Amino acid sequence: MDCSVEGKVAFADGNSYHFATVDAALAFAACVKSSGNPAQCAATHGSTSRVKLEDVQAQEEAERREDDGPAP
Repeated sequence: MDCSVEGKVAFADGNSYHFATVDAALAFAACVKSSGNPAQCAATHGSTSRVKLEDVQAQEEAERREDDGPAP
């Protein structure tokens, strides 16, 4: 499973996982890449919070379709 880290935040499976230290975030990423289980890795490495990421591109496309609706 793909996982990336920026500072104390790791991104995996459509979520951001926040950690108290960069080392914890890096350990989480290594765990996710080897096990493929972000929830278990987050608990193991002390994630302080998890945030579901929004699909901004899909939202923008949906808004565009609404704006381009049938002409009156």
